[in-house]
Amino acid sequence: MTDSRDPFAGGLPALDGTRVRLRAIRPPDDPDLLAVFGDAHHLRYWSHGPLADLAAARQYREGIEAGTRDRSLFQWAITEPADDRLVGTTTLGSWDQKNRRADIGFILRPDHAGRGLASDAVRTAIRFGIREMALHRVEADVDPENEASIRLLERLGFQREGYFRERWFTFGSWKDSAMYGLLAADLAG
Repeated sequence: MTDSRDPFAGGLPALDGTRVRLRAIRPPDDPDLLAVFGDAHHLRYWSHGPLADLAAARQYREGIEAGTRDRSLFQWAITEPADDRLVGTTTLGSWDQKNRRADIGFILRPDHAGRGLASDAVRTAIRFGIREMALHRVEADVDPENEASIRLLERLGFQREGYFRERWFTFGSWKDSAMYGLLAADLAG
């Protein structure tokens, strides 16, 4: 990517993986956003609590759209190409163009877990980040108890680089963070 080229000039681009299609989140996705982000147990490893209702899902989506406009957050809907329904999201955030780094985040509805969708979505977003955003480094902040996400990151080539005690206060208690990093040259698969 050259400095003058903006990969988001036309909005959030759709990206095709092997098993998933990543696309912009749209107003009709609000009920599915609520399904993904509305369950406290499912969000136990997340940095914020659950969305309360459809109005909260709409507000959450509007925040995602604002993040794309101001180039601070790029959050795609994870869909299966056959039905185009949001089953999760993957995010590149905290884009630091000077230092060519960003954070990766991902979440998938539990009923879609175990089929390689999250791995494909994360790999697809990172490849886009490397090719189109000129990322040299991608970082992930993970609850150390979230073994499934840690396994996914390690399969993709991420390395554990640090541990922060009591970094997030969610669900009434302090949560630790394990920090993982991936250099562009490390991406597996």
